Amino acid sequence: MKSENKKNPPVGGQALSEFLKEKRQGKNLSLDKLSDLTKIQVYHLEALEAGQFEKLPPLVYRAGIFKRLAKFLDVDKNEIIRMYKQEVQAVEISSYNGNIIKPKQNSYFVLTQRKLAIFLGILFLILLSAYLFYQFKFLVGPPNLAVDPKEDMVTQQESLMVRGKTDSGVDLTVNGENVYVASDGGFSREVQLTSGINVIEVEAVNNFGKSAKIVRQIFRE
Repeated sequence: MKSENKKNPPVGGQALSEFLKEKRQGKNLSLDKLSDLTKIQVYHLEALEAGQFEKLPPLVYRAGIFKRLAKFLDVDKNEIIRMYKQEVQAVEISSYNGNIIKPKQNSYFVLTQRKLAIFLGILFLILLSAYLFYQFKFLVGPPNLAVDPKEDMVTQQESLMVRGKTDSGVDLTVNGENVYVASDGGFSREVQLTSGINVIEVEAVNNFGKSAKIVRQIFRE
């Protein structure tokens, strides 16, 4: 069974779909020929003559379509636009199975003092949670420690500069000797090397007794 085409209802006169079809046929133009002249896809011309405006391109392009149609159908562009607007407005409120369907209202976000207070409260809780997590990790975990050289190595030098990064406020030793730690956690210490294998042990201990240790074996040729 052929399905019935649902068209937008005409308002106060002829429907735009019928109007355009009548003008096209009055000029003995097929949809394909009109498409060639106007450079409008046949699919969109069929949608217009079927009153299926939802199949048309976005609104910003429809004025251009109406302008080209008006030129080749010898009609007033403003008349096409007027009929189009009337039909679009007519379907803003339509009846379906006896129920009135009203157009969907656009919703806009309005920033109120209450919403701002809620947002700031949530942001504060997030920052507080992050801070407490960091402090908890600091209390229960060992201090951060990074040492350069990053791995065992072979050298011919008589000494080696050991550098690194740790947490500020920790006690740091290199081979058991205390080393100054800057406020940003940086430290350095020159270690004298003997021939053969040299073991360099770097240890950081925080105020809670948690320690981190890195050992490097340096072979001097």
